[in-house]
Amino acid sequence: MSEFRFEGRVVQAEDGETVLEALLRSDIDVAHGCKAGACQSCVLRTPSPPTSAQAGLDETLVEAGAFLSCLAKAGDVSEVDRLDPDAVPRYPATVRASRRLSSDVLLIQLEAEGFSASPGRFVRLVHPSGVLRPYSLATPAWDSSSSIHLHVRLIPNGRMSFLLERIRVGQALEVVGPFGKCRYRSETRSEPILMVGSGTGLAPLYGIATDALHQGHLGPIELHHGAATGDRLYFRQELADLERRFPNFRYRPYADSAPHNTDAIGSPLDGALALHPKLDGFKVYTCGHPDLVRMAKRKCFLAGANLKDIAADAFEDAGKS
Repeated sequence: MSEFRFEGRVVQAEDGETVLEALLRSDIDVAHGCKAGACQSCVLRTPSPPTSAQAGLDETLVEAGAFLSCLAKAGDVSEVDRLDPDAVPRYPATVRASRRLSSDVLLIQLEAEGFSASPGRFVRLVHPSGVLRPYSLATPAWDSSSSIHLHVRLIPNGRMSFLLERIRVGQALEVVGPFGKCRYRSETRSEPILMVGSGTGLAPLYGIATDALHQGHLGPIELHHGAATGDRLYFRQELADLERRFPNFRYRPYADSAPHNTDAIGSPLDGALALHPKLDGFKVYTCGHPDLVRMAKRKCFLAGANLKDIAADAFEDAGKS
């Protein structure tokens, strides 16, 4: 057993519990989502945060003592408080457009005055009902900095899915963030870039690719994207347009079954590594299903990619949200 103080109240924690688990078991209401460190909904602060619980947090949040309560062991902290709301920017946003990209993916376009972020990072979208969920920024780099494009995976019986399927142009929402470090870095303009993703993991990869191309990236960029079936490989036209406009960009689609004529069968990771068995000097971006991301990080490292050159964003399941 261990204990820590939360806003002056003593919280008893069982052996091995995380800070978040101890708080929830004690009926203390704190925001949370995936419970795996991906959505960053459970950020709290402590005077001496464990660095292992700060993975993926922005430098400004790290400097403020923020940590992910779902990753920190309760025995590693003594004083915990909620993060100052002013430490994370919040922007009122207005829905500008909404359209289906596939049977289970929706494109939501927002306008948030004053907002600015590199494509590939993510925000938390807050509905007026209080429902919130993290979404990566798929905004093309040449669009307005206050414009926000989100690829929303529609989850059966999901609360946010239900709300966004019925969203109307002009409706007010709120955007919190940006968060994360998955973005293009212009100091790597000449190095080859390999992108591997699945499902709506395409959102940050597309955004990062447009950013790299917009900034005049000189090396080749390959985007390998997979889905269960060919009809779920959305954004084909937009990616084909990038291929036509930029000779150093290549899009490679994969489907587990029912492919289109241009699709390969199988995993985008396997396809990428078959073409590039040695990744020394590559910058690697991998986003999407957690299993794919974990496997991609390991296999790309074993193929020669430097760990510091592998940027990953696992789309952890946030439940029926």
